[in-house]
Amino acid sequence: MTFANPLAFWLLAGAAPLLAMYFLKVRRKRVRVPSVLLWAGVVQQQRKARPWDRFRRHDLLWLQLLALLLLTLALARPSVPGRKLLGRSVVWVLDASASMGAMAPSPTRFERARDVVLAEIDRLGPGDEGMILWAGPEPRVAASFTRDTELLSQAVRALEPSSSSASLGGAVDLAAALAIHRPERTIVVVSDGSDRSLDGALSRHPDLRIEEVGRPAANVAITAIDLRRSPTRDLESELFVTLRRFGGATGPVGVEVTLDGELVTTESVELPPDRAVARVYRGLGSAGGLVRVHLETGDALPADDDAVAWLEPPTRRRVLCVGCTSLTGRALATDDRFDVVVGAADEPGFDVVVFEDAPVPASPSAPFVALGPPRVGEEAASAEVAWPSATAWKAQHPVLRFVEPGGLLISKARPGGDAFEPLLESDQGPLITTGVVGGVRGVIVHFRPVDSDLPLRVAYPLLLLNTVGWLTGEEARGTSRTLAAGAPLVREGWGDDGDEVVLRTPDGSERTAPIRDGVARFGALEQVGVYRITGPAGRQERVAANLVSETESDLAVFEAQATGAVEGQQVRAPGRLPLTRPALGLLAFLLLGEWALYWRKYAE
Repeated sequence: MTFANPLAFWLLAGAAPLLAMYFLKVRRKRVRVPSVLLWAGVVQQQRKARPWDRFRRHDLLWLQLLALLLLTLALARPSVPGRKLLGRSVVWVLDASASMGAMAPSPTRFERARDVVLAEIDRLGPGDEGMILWAGPEPRVAASFTRDTELLSQAVRALEPSSSSASLGGAVDLAAALAIHRPERTIVVVSDGSDRSLDGALSRHPDLRIEEVGRPAANVAITAIDLRRSPTRDLESELFVTLRRFGGATGPVGVEVTLDGELVTTESVELPPDRAVARVYRGLGSAGGLVRVHLETGDALPADDDAVAWLEPPTRRRVLCVGCTSLTGRALATDDRFDVVVGAADEPGFDVVVFEDAPVPASPSAPFVALGPPRVGEEAASAEVAWPSATAWKAQHPVLRFVEPGGLLISKARPGGDAFEPLLESDQGPLITTGVVGGVRGVIVHFRPVDSDLPLRVAYPLLLLNTVGWLTGEEARGTSRTLAAGAPLVREGWGDDGDEVVLRTPDGSERTAPIRDGVARFGALEQVGVYRITGPAGRQERVAANLVSETESDLAVFEAQATGAVEGQQVRAPGRLPLTRPALGLLAFLLLGEWALYWRKYAE
């Protein structure tokens, strides 16, 4: 037997004053009487009042000493080795993905899921404990393991679904890790089953129980949104939107496009079931602003009926040409996006620098394009080779968009090495590469244009304009500021380490992230709408987040695989059995007996 509070044994010192009360003699008053015959009983009582007789014959004293001992043992909290009866440990994983916000059935699937969890909490036994896990884009614990059912219920009622996708498989793995030391655990996922990562979770955790909520429903959604530079007007953009109907029958859908609240266009689009339809919208102008696309559907999931994109106002980029020929200068000047200036050396204040047959400095002042450079930074060009033939190229790279290098004739070149990423390769080494020099990104063409037939092709101005547009960010206009809900937000170059960047969410709340190693990292964007980023020195940026997820927009309810037993059983595990309650119970019984004995003698 062990004692959790051995200091309680000091209470046994109270036995001394208790014994003293019974050892003290009763002092009687001396009175003169005419005869002692009537006082024989008094003499006998005096004999009983002797200390030892009084101590030996008083039953109440023994009961009181025993009560003191039991009280001391109870306060010492004794325990003995044994097998302890354990209750169930239940983890409820509540799906908080966007599809749980669908009103199929009404009010929403998420509210139905809350009712399921609350009903199971009410059925917990006295020894059972529970945990609530919110399975959004980043799962988190809403309530840790506790036997307080009221606390669990309050945590469930406070939860709301997100407006993004979620990985239930990862949430189940987290739940299993948190409950790994529980001898009898039960993991319950309450979901509409739309996330197929549940299949993998079932294979890893065969005892997983899935409670499905909701019913199938037809839905029309925006599944993609993007902004690209117009192919006809360099300073304007085009809006690309993909629409899809999930289930139901072919029918018209109203589409409305606005820019900063002003109507751009409206139309009715005929959407067939289960097939994507792409739409392109022009006339956005060059002023920039917030583009919003709205669908008039009235379906069960409103979160995918709206999408926003931030259109950055296009600006003219300043291009410095160092050693450029007139052909190169004219090719760049034909694009309204660029303001070309000819210079003799690298100078600050430009958005991009073009070096033609000129060395690239060790620390360029801006992103650069090098055409046949004799030296790049501290590294001299390689040995010259004759008549290299193009063998492979990255056609999907923005630099080579609409450029066909096949059949290109090059009389001589100085192929690049392994230091940079190759974009165009030949049988004698890379001919076009990209990499970083002095902390600045650049694109290097390892041959002079005049030593090839490239200037005679349409590919030459395309190559130059693609490269300059990619280096200045014009080719990805709007893309970096339009994200999918649930994606993490990362921003580089916003200040020095130790500075803070503030993110204001669409609902008005704020989150702060410190800059570490030059990067500010926020978690997943859980809401759909426009976020505002504020950094040091008053720098600001707005970012748009959209649902755009076919998985979440498909409101079919998937059947889960069969699982094992749904109710856990109470088990016994090695542990220590506390004796405090038995000692207190015996003490109460003893005090009740002493009370009965006292009143019995008093009545006599």
